[in-house]
Amino acid sequence: MQKSLNANMDFLLYEKGEDFLLNGVTQRGLFVEATEKISFYDDIILTSAVPFKTGGLVYYQNSNWLMISEIQNNEDIDTSIYRARIRKCNNTLTLNISGILHTIPCIVMDKISLNIDSSTYISTLDTQIYILVANDAINSNIKLNNIFKIGNLNYQVRNIDDISKSGLLYIKMDFTVEAQVFPNYSITITSGESVTTDIVSPVQLNIEQKDGETVLTEPLPVIFTSSDEAIATVNSIGLVTPVSVGSVTMNVALESDTAVNDSIVITVEEIPVIETYTLELTGSIQPDTEVKSGQTKTYTCVKKNSSGVVVEGALFDFTVIPGTTSPAAYTFTILNDTQCTVKCNQYLYYIDLVATDRSDNTLTVSKHIKLRGIL
Repeated sequence: MQKSLNANMDFLLYEKGEDFLLNGVTQRGLFVEATEKISFYDDIILTSAVPFKTGGLVYYQNSNWLMISEIQNNEDIDTSIYRARIRKCNNTLTLNISGILHTIPCIVMDKISLNIDSSTYISTLDTQIYILVANDAINSNIKLNNIFKIGNLNYQVRNIDDISKSGLLYIKMDFTVEAQVFPNYSITITSGESVTTDIVSPVQLNIEQKDGETVLTEPLPVIFTSSDEAIATVNSIGLVTPVSVGSVTMNVALESDTAVNDSIVITVEEIPVIETYTLELTGSIQPDTEVKSGQTKTYTCVKKNSSGVVVEGALFDFTVIPGTTSPAAYTFTILNDTQCTVKCNQYLYYIDLVATDRSDNTLTVSKHIKLRGIL
């Protein structure tokens, strides 16, 4: 019999059931309006094959619903059928816990409507209201004298009842002229509006968080996201890793409030090609490593890139390093910015002719020249 009930339940859930979230987890259940009595509230009887607990939060039809009572709980028997009454949350509280804002779905009631099975309509909100929320780890941070903005008014907590109904908190509040104070958070990426990097160079994004004009010394949790992970990814601490060439927007937002955010454009380029250059120094007559007595040779210097192409417009400075050779043994003449001449007056001697790139004095070339006789 129990197996038959379970099988029938599975069939109904498959054929007639609807998906919903129970405390953030997707489940499937049957939803039927509670029509046993007239009520101001849109109560629904939820039936499912998963266990329920009063205070559970259901997300269904784009709204939050609070489990206000368990109708059928089969924990002690081998039948997986559970029923609970759920009521649509008609407002939210904003709770500040250690600087992090939490949005809490709640049900606002007046004193008459405190009985969850009451058939009495609520007409107008008095200066005293009651809030019904789940009794969970987050809501346990609600304390006496806390002030919350509900609708357009502010209310102060006067009493918290966690005994009358297991899993729920009944919170009594009185109207107050004192406003609920919210932090004014901002977040800024301090790396500027844009950053350019290459395909192999990661970028660390640094951020600054403020409450008003005060920099937070204990920053709140944030979430980094990339608009296109095919171009670059970003991890939980803001380290951007390039993937391919292109532009991508990196965003950082408070984990508790994504409306507080900042963004930056990252441009990823190819690895820059570092051009290398060489100098060539060539004499007008070969071999150009010697100059005979009475002979004059013209030496020309050129600059070439890594492809061997001559760089036009390159200029050079020429010098002779004579070593122990007497200056009278040769005549050195600079013709222009690319040429010079060497004449042999005496022999047998050696000199070094050096050409230096005028735009980069680390780039030089030298020629070891023998001053020799005619024979």
